[in-house]
Amino acid sequence: MADIFLIIFYAVMVGPSLLLVKETKTRLVNLKAGKKSLVFLPLTVAGLFGYVLFGLNFLSKVPVLGWSWLGYNIALGPYANEGVWGVLPFLPLLFYMLVHVNYFEEFYFRKNSKRVVIWAFLHIVMGVPVHVALVLLPLGFFYKHIYDKYDVNHSYALHFATNIVIIFSSLASFFFTV
Repeated sequence: MADIFLIIFYAVMVGPSLLLVKETKTRLVNLKAGKKSLVFLPLTVAGLFGYVLFGLNFLSKVPVLGWSWLGYNIALGPYANEGVWGVLPFLPLLFYMLVHVNYFEEFYFRKNSKRVVIWAFLHIVMGVPVHVALVLLPLGFFYKHIYDKYDVNHSYALHFATNIVIIFSSLASFFFTV
């Protein structure tokens, strides 16, 4: 029964992206238009890796901060808790979903600081622990800075690229953890 629930939840989360198939070419053009912002990718990735190296172990042990309704990020698929073979079948759909979702996240949630905070905590719905939502706040404000200084395409391209690095790092962790 739990498997059926997770599959339905995943379909509800990913399904709307499939309705945007006509927008895919436009989103890819938006990514290309914002590619100059990738110069900031080392900053976003370094911040996240710094958190993993220095904060994750401590923050995940704080009871309130370590809470997660799933225990993993549903974006990796309903079988993410089964390891790499539970994740791989969902990667193509995840990449496609991120092409659309990341654009709309940037378009709607970078307009003001209140929306950045809402964006960070909406990640809890995706199954991430509270401490991850807190770590996303500075990242969201950085994306807002890029959005304000340049435009939505730049913050979108940086957000998308950061997510791709996170996905590949997560996959690598399946292979390199004992």
